[in-house]
Amino acid sequence: MEDIPDNIKALLAQQSAEILAAQKDIGDKLYQQLEALTSLTSILPIRYPLPPMRGWAISPDFGVLLVSEILNKKPYVVVELGSGVSTLLIAYCLELVGHGRIVSYDHDAKYCAQSRENIKRHNLERFAEVVHAPLTSVQLEQGQWDWYDTAKINKDEPLDLLVIDGPPGQIQTNSRYPALPLLHTHFSGNTTVLMDDAARPDEKTIVDMWTQEFPEFTSEFITAEKGAVILRRCR
Repeated sequence: MEDIPDNIKALLAQQSAEILAAQKDIGDKLYQQLEALTSLTSILPIRYPLPPMRGWAISPDFGVLLVSEILNKKPYVVVELGSGVSTLLIAYCLELVGHGRIVSYDHDAKYCAQSRENIKRHNLERFAEVVHAPLTSVQLEQGQWDWYDTAKINKDEPLDLLVIDGPPGQIQTNSRYPALPLLHTHFSGNTTVLMDDAARPDEKTIVDMWTQEFPEFTSEFITAEKGAVILRRCR
């Protein structure tokens, strides 16, 4: 080491410190997700292995946010945009609460079939339903989007909780924006809206658009692996 110039030593020391910091950050994030997963499995009466979490699916920390909201709010009607492991967690919560039903809308027929099969495996048919709603063109004041076929959406009962995890962001800019303009008239008096992936630029823009157009809602950003947002009616 004596032969290594001081500037190289300093560079090596800096790189070593950066590697250690990155490793610690990865370890901390992994621990947070394991902690959240342990919390989920300790609260919910899970009867069958859950599908993989993280990646395209929700992360465990968003699952904890969902479970906390449902156990506190005890909703009767939950609408979800984009089915998956979150559908199962919500249904287990409703089973635990003793009432309610989640209807999850998904544009992908293959994924719908997988979600329905998972619901059967977990014996949650009483509390959960997955509806295939292909994307169709909708015209709004802010522009045109491809969004779930609104003819497939049941509007007979006011929804208490809206969970937004679709459509996929790569389909178009601000892909999830139409949710509030198209569904807000079917909200109950104290509907809560939860959206995953809120750390992405598009989702940040969407929340800004929503709060400007619907000032009766306030937004709260939740620090999570992929970011989350909760919208609530102003008191």
